[in-house]
Amino acid sequence: MPHGYPQVVPAAPLVDTHIHFRDLHERDPDFPERFAASGIQACAASHAREEFLWTEGLRSKGLEFSTSLGIHPQSPSMNHANFISEAVRQGRVDFIGEAGFDFFGDCPERVRSPENEAIQREAFEFQLELALANGLPLLIHVRKALDLIFAYSRRLARLQAAVFHSWPGTPDEAEALIRQGIPAYFSFGSIVMNGHKRAMASLAVLPADRILSETDAPWQPPRGSHFCRFEDLGRIVDSLAAVRDVGPEKLREDILATWVSIQGGAG
Repeated sequence: MPHGYPQVVPAAPLVDTHIHFRDLHERDPDFPERFAASGIQACAASHAREEFLWTEGLRSKGLEFSTSLGIHPQSPSMNHANFISEAVRQGRVDFIGEAGFDFFGDCPERVRSPENEAIQREAFEFQLELALANGLPLLIHVRKALDLIFAYSRRLARLQAAVFHSWPGTPDEAEALIRQGIPAYFSFGSIVMNGHKRAMASLAVLPADRILSETDAPWQPPRGSHFCRFEDLGRIVDSLAAVRDVGPEKLREDILATWVSIQGGAG
């Protein structure tokens, strides 16, 4: 490089800790080619055998990604438990989940009752033990049930990492999880762009090495969009940087370092 010219340092790759390729394909069938060229580091979520196999097949189209496989608390059937265990044994899974609890109350299965809680506990405990036994991070989905997460804090503290997908809680709740010794990381997406006050407050004060980014595409669209695209990730990270009052390039570097650290510790 000629003397006197500033060196141009390429921006760190964007990281999408949670994206649903199969669901996104239903709304955006042409996304795989664009994603393959994007340079994004991502974790593609699956919750059933057929979805996981379809997602794995995208690698033949040039996509590179990590995988999560688990039993979603919104559909906590144990029908795929044996397949999940076998896929983990074969080394095909990078994250367990998304596992957790959902008592948002928007349908009968998500009303908090002893019966519903027992069903969700069975699925959660299966995945927690699978993650612990195999040294894998656990991807956690929680709505209106954070007390249950705290009830498992001793076992969660033994995890390699606990990644809270689309963190909706307060700073005090996030910091309390960390104080419990849980290796907790908090992923933020378009809810910050859409003005979610608790998420924004947490994002503003959490340590830089506890923060991750996501789209949850095609779910949780930015306001005014019919669905979330993977290309929205850049705008999401810019919005996270604005809340933290740091440059987007710095935040991308920090998120990438955290992501590499989490995945490097697995196995």
